[in-house]
Amino acid sequence: MTVSTQRPSPRAAATEDVRLAGLLLSLLPRIGKLAAQVAHEHGAISLERARILWQLTESPRRSGELAQRCGLTPASVSELVDLLERDGLVRRSEDSTDRRVVVVEITPRGRREIGRVGELMRAPVAKVLAGLSADKRARLAVALSDLQDSFAAPKETANAR
Repeated sequence: MTVSTQRPSPRAAATEDVRLAGLLLSLLPRIGKLAAQVAHEHGAISLERARILWQLTESPRRSGELAQRCGLTPASVSELVDLLERDGLVRRSEDSTDRRVVVVEITPRGRREIGRVGELMRAPVAKVLAGLSADKRARLAVALSDLQDSFAAPKETANAR
Protein backbone atom coordinates (compact mmCIF):
# COMPACT_ATOMS: atom_id res chain seq x y z
CA MET A 1 0.00 0.00 0.00
CA THR A 2 1.42 3.37 -0.99
CA VAL A 3 1.02 6.24 1.46
CA SER A 4 0.59 9.66 -0.08
CA THR A 5 2.62 12.49 1.40
CA GLN A 6 0.31 15.09 -0.12
CA ARG A 7 -2.08 16.80 2.22
CA PRO A 8 -5.72 16.62 1.24
CA SER A 9 -7.42 19.84 0.20
CA PRO A 10 -9.36 21.63 2.97
CA ARG A 11 -12.61 20.57 1.29
CA ALA A 12 -11.52 16.91 1.09
CA ALA A 13 -10.32 17.02 4.72
CA ALA A 14 -13.65 18.49 5.84
CA THR A 15 -15.54 15.81 3.90
CA GLU A 16 -13.41 13.11 5.53
CA ASP A 17 -13.99 14.68 8.96
CA VAL A 18 -17.74 14.56 8.39
CA ARG A 19 -17.50 10.93 7.23
CA LEU A 20 -15.49 9.98 10.32
CA ALA A 21 -17.91 11.84 12.57
CA GLY A 22 -20.75 9.88 10.99
CA LEU A 23 -18.95 6.59 11.61
CA LEU A 24 -18.29 7.50 15.23
CA LEU A 25 -21.85 8.68 15.82
CA SER A 26 -23.27 5.55 14.17
CA LEU A 27 -21.69 3.54 16.98
CA LEU A 28 -23.60 5.37 19.70
CA PRO A 29 -26.93 3.55 19.24
CA ARG A 30 -25.10 0.22 19.20
CA ILE A 31 -23.20 1.09 22.36
CA GLY A 32 -26.45 2.32 23.92
CA LYS A 33 -28.21 -0.93 23.08
CA LEU A 34 -25.32 -2.90 24.57
CA ALA A 35 -25.38 -0.71 27.68
CA ALA A 36 -29.12 -1.21 28.12
CA GLN A 37 -28.75 -4.98 27.75
CA VAL A 38 -25.87 -5.14 30.24
CA ALA A 39 -27.72 -2.90 32.71
CA HIS A 40 -30.82 -5.10 32.50
CA GLU A 41 -28.83 -8.33 32.94
CA HIS A 42 -26.96 -7.01 35.99
CA GLY A 43 -29.69 -4.98 37.66
CA ALA A 44 -27.87 -1.70 37.08
CA ILE A 45 -29.57 1.64 36.65
CA SER A 46 -31.25 2.45 33.36
CA LEU A 47 -29.37 4.02 30.50
CA GLU A 48 -31.37 7.24 30.92
CA ARG A 49 -30.42 7.51 34.58
CA ALA A 50 -26.81 6.65 33.77
CA ARG A 51 -26.77 9.43 31.17
CA ILE A 52 -27.68 11.95 33.89
CA LEU A 53 -25.01 10.62 36.26
CA TRP A 54 -22.31 10.66 33.57
CA GLN A 55 -23.03 14.34 32.95
CA LEU A 56 -22.59 15.06 36.65
CA THR A 57 -19.25 13.28 37.12
CA GLU A 58 -17.29 16.36 36.03
CA SER A 59 -19.21 18.93 38.05
CA PRO A 60 -22.66 19.82 39.38
CA ARG A 61 -25.01 21.16 36.69
CA ARG A 62 -28.03 23.41 36.53
CA SER A 63 -31.16 21.45 35.60
CA GLY A 64 -31.56 23.27 32.29
CA GLU A 65 -27.96 22.59 31.29
CA LEU A 66 -28.38 18.96 32.26
CA ALA A 67 -31.45 18.66 30.03
CA GLN A 68 -29.57 20.24 27.14
CA ARG A 69 -26.48 18.04 27.57
CA CYS A 70 -28.60 14.88 27.77
CA GLY A 71 -30.88 15.81 24.89
CA LEU A 72 -33.93 15.49 27.12
CA THR A 73 -36.80 17.79 27.99
CA PRO A 74 -36.62 19.65 31.31
CA ALA A 75 -39.65 17.63 32.49
CA SER A 76 -37.90 14.33 31.68
CA VAL A 77 -34.75 15.43 33.49
CA SER A 78 -36.78 16.52 36.49
CA GLU A 79 -38.48 13.12 36.64
CA LEU A 80 -35.16 11.24 36.31
CA VAL A 81 -33.50 13.46 38.91
CA ASP A 82 -36.43 12.76 41.27
CA LEU A 83 -35.73 9.02 40.94
CA LEU A 84 -31.97 9.45 41.29
CA GLU A 85 -32.43 11.67 44.35
CA ARG A 86 -34.86 9.19 45.90
CA ASP A 87 -32.18 6.49 45.51
CA GLY A 88 -29.48 8.71 47.00
CA LEU A 89 -27.49 8.98 43.75
CA VAL A 90 -27.83 12.77 43.33
CA ARG A 91 -28.77 15.76 45.45
CA ARG A 92 -30.48 18.98 44.48
CA SER A 93 -29.64 22.40 45.83
CA GLU A 94 -30.32 26.03 45.06
CA ASP A 95 -27.86 27.94 42.91
CA SER A 96 -25.90 30.28 45.20
CA THR A 97 -26.42 33.18 42.77
CA ASP A 98 -30.07 32.55 41.90
CA ARG A 99 -32.38 30.68 44.29
CA ARG A 100 -34.84 30.01 41.45
CA VAL A 101 -32.29 27.76 39.75
CA VAL A 102 -31.81 24.13 40.79
CA VAL A 103 -28.32 22.61 40.75
CA VAL A 104 -27.95 18.83 40.61
CA GLU A 105 -24.86 17.14 42.07
CA ILE A 106 -23.78 13.51 42.06
CA THR A 107 -23.35 11.88 45.49
CA PRO A 108 -20.60 9.44 46.48
CA ARG A 109 -23.14 6.63 46.10
CA GLY A 110 -23.96 7.93 42.59
CA ARG A 111 -20.24 7.91 41.72
CA ARG A 112 -19.98 4.30 42.84
CA GLU A 113 -23.03 3.34 40.77
CA ILE A 114 -21.82 5.02 37.58
CA GLY A 115 -18.42 3.41 38.17
CA ARG A 116 -20.17 0.04 38.40
CA VAL A 117 -21.99 0.69 35.12
CA GLY A 118 -18.66 1.54 33.49
CA GLU A 119 -17.10 -1.65 34.80
CA LEU A 120 -20.05 -3.73 33.58
CA MET A 121 -19.66 -2.23 30.10
CA ARG A 122 -15.95 -3.02 29.78
CA ALA A 123 -16.29 -6.79 29.32
CA PRO A 124 -18.80 -6.76 26.44
CA VAL A 125 -16.97 -3.93 24.67
CA ALA A 126 -13.67 -5.77 25.16
CA LYS A 127 -15.28 -8.83 23.57
CA VAL A 128 -16.14 -6.78 20.48
CA LEU A 129 -12.63 -5.31 20.35
CA ALA A 130 -11.10 -8.79 20.65
CA GLY A 131 -12.46 -9.48 17.17
CA LEU A 132 -10.05 -6.90 15.72
CA SER A 133 -6.47 -7.69 14.80
CA ALA A 134 -3.72 -6.56 17.17
CA ASP A 135 -2.66 -3.94 14.62
CA LYS A 136 -6.18 -2.51 14.34
CA ARG A 137 -6.56 -2.45 18.14
CA ALA A 138 -3.25 -0.58 18.45
CA ARG A 139 -4.31 1.97 15.81
CA LEU A 140 -7.68 2.35 17.48
CA ALA A 141 -6.02 2.93 20.86
CA VAL A 142 -3.91 5.75 19.42
CA ALA A 143 -6.87 7.28 17.56
CA LEU A 144 -9.16 7.14 20.60
CA SER A 145 -6.46 8.64 22.81
CA ASP A 146 -5.99 11.48 20.31
CA LEU A 147 -9.75 11.98 20.10
CA GLN A 148 -10.04 12.09 23.88
CA ASP A 149 -7.26 14.71 23.98
CA SER A 150 -9.10 16.76 21.33
CA PHE A 151 -12.29 16.74 23.37
CA ALA A 152 -10.37 17.73 26.50
CA ALA A 153 -8.50 20.56 24.74
CA PRO A 154 -9.75 24.14 25.04
CA LYS A 155 -12.04 25.14 22.14
CA GLU A 156 -9.45 27.40 20.47
CA THR A 157 -6.85 24.61 20.43
CA ALA A 158 -9.28 22.00 19.14
CA ASN A 159 -10.39 24.30 16.31
CA ALA A 160 -6.80 25.06 15.32
CA ARG A 161 -6.01 21.38 14.64
